[in-house]
Amino acid sequence: MLEFPLYIKILMFVFVVVYFFSVTLETAGGPIIETLRDFRLMGYALLANFVLVPILGVIIALGFDLSPDIRTGLLMLTISPGGLLALQFARVSRGNRVFAVALLLVFSIVAVFTTPVLVALYFPAVGAARMPVSWLVVLLLLTVVVPLLAGRELQRVIPAQAPKFGLWLGRLSIVIFLIATVAGGKYKTPAIKSIGAGGIIAIIFLVVVSWVIGWLMGGPEIRNRKALAIATSMRNLGVCFPIAVNYFPGTDVVAPILAFSGISIPMNMVFAIVTARYAREPVEP
Repeated sequence: MLEFPLYIKILMFVFVVVYFFSVTLETAGGPIIETLRDFRLMGYALLANFVLVPILGVIIALGFDLSPDIRTGLLMLTISPGGLLALQFARVSRGNRVFAVALLLVFSIVAVFTTPVLVALYFPAVGAARMPVSWLVVLLLLTVVVPLLAGRELQRVIPAQAPKFGLWLGRLSIVIFLIATVAGGKYKTPAIKSIGAGGIIAIIFLVVVSWVIGWLMGGPEIRNRKALAIATSMRNLGVCFPIAVNYFPGTDVVAPILAFSGISIPMNMVFAIVTARYAREPVEP
């Protein structure tokens, strides 16, 4: 069974914590709350990620000649939004980072509780299966809730210095992200090869379809469309990976999840660079 070594997992964990901490330092709490209260925009985002992508994901999974394990992993990705790396690409694309943070909060919280339930309902357990719900809740607290609260508190204590500190932490997170991406590359390549041409095309198709859905559901503002398109295409590997390892032990269900990471990250980097260049809008203060 394919898996990342511990040090790469730690690097990715540190990247997410540092980056999310930096974003909360740079962003006032008011705009995030205001975005969360935009029920129309958030409603479209939820519709896109918890209804439309899963439905189209089933169509994609059934439309390609995939093994049961590969199909299961792909379907798990479709029902679990909230990819943490979407924050990084939202910054690169000059999308609405406040909206990206709001999406991450909502998607991550909902996915942590709905993904295990849906997997247990629709997929039979394998071997000595166990659903790592407690671990997922702890992961949510450590990667999202704690950095958010710490950032808000530090912003209250040093309001003048917080944005500059957040900017430098954001730069540090980019360095950590690049190191983790390079280090993890050699482990993603075998996963990509193992899912075959059909699996690769299915993942590419899923990412592209997710871009389209997110873009169309993002409303009239281009910066919101960028953020939602990226967030919709970056599925929640942090939720899917431990479920695949613990609920489907000894299977290849984890392979499409690792492969998705190896394929969707460079695709979204290109998407972010292109949209930043050809769909420019003023960056919010």
